[in-house]
Amino acid sequence: MHLIITALTASALAVMLVMLALNTIRLRMKYSAAFGDHGHQDLTSSIRAHGNLSEYMPIGITLIGLLEASGVDFMILAGLAAGFVVTRGLNAIGLFNPPGPPGPARSIGIVGTLLILLGMAGWLAVTVLGPIVS
Repeated sequence: MHLIITALTASALAVMLVMLALNTIRLRMKYSAAFGDHGHQDLTSSIRAHGNLSEYMPIGITLIGLLEASGVDFMILAGLAAGFVVTRGLNAIGLFNPPGPPGPARSIGIVGTLLILLGMAGWLAVTVLGPIVS
């Protein structure tokens, strides 16, 4: 079984995670901040962007993998997976805005992420329970 969509999604998100980690490391070195943010807003943003992707990435990849292994429609799943990567990217970009209310990138990023996760969770439940209920 080849999980092409899952593999490409995991690869894209891993690259994004490494880029965010490198930015956090760069800022930690700049401010000599081994722990915490030392009061620097840009470091706080970087830490949260990296952490936020780390929090949402595992469940997204898991749902994509389980759906793909279940043999759902390739094109729909590919679209959802691409949407998940894009919304995670938008959320990360949005976290680098100055303090204050969330900007459009962050708002679209988190709302899109949650809708995609909810949709995939529902789709997986229907896919798995469909044969049992029928």
